[in-house]
Amino acid sequence: MQLVTNTMPDHEVLRRPAREIVFPVDSQVKQFLHEMQEFFANLKSPFGKPAGLAATQVGMPWRVIIIQVPPEAKQVRKDVYDTLPPTFIINPVYIPNVDEGKTKDWEGCYSVPDKMGEVYRYTSIQYSGYAPDGKKIEGIAKGFLARLIQHEVGHLNGELYTDLLCDDCRFGLVDVMLKIRQSEMQQIRS
Repeated sequence: MQLVTNTMPDHEVLRRPAREIVFPVDSQVKQFLHEMQEFFANLKSPFGKPAGLAATQVGMPWRVIIIQVPPEAKQVRKDVYDTLPPTFIINPVYIPNVDEGKTKDWEGCYSVPDKMGEVYRYTSIQYSGYAPDGKKIEGIAKGFLARLIQHEVGHLNGELYTDLLCDDCRFGLVDVMLKIRQSEMQQIRS
């Protein structure tokens, strides 16, 4: 298993809508989930543990994401309301709570290497999907968890966060953007 990036010649899987998984999951899907979980556990990020990964990012056109919000995320994000262990959501969907508006914040992506930028996302969403055993998962996500789910579902729809960049969104090399972001986080804590 390897990451697919937008710099690879064969990155089309990142730009096509993924297919839904049929339940009960078969042995091929179970094997893929096991391999994806191990791969995710070994990923590194500039912030420590990875936050999320979509199946399309490892070349599989299935509607599967794995996400986590570890407690240490509270040290690098101002809007962490919930923590979450590594969790698969199969066939995830969300509905934005439009009345709560959008928030601009920083994102990075394994499929857009060495870059980081700000994009607007809905501040609050209602989401649903299924666990690997077919049990329904649903809830309301706010702040970082809402952003994370939107980012990963975007992958399943053929979207990269860079598609959402706008005129007032900063974007550039990770090293440069991290310095800006860290400076802003220090100001918030002061």
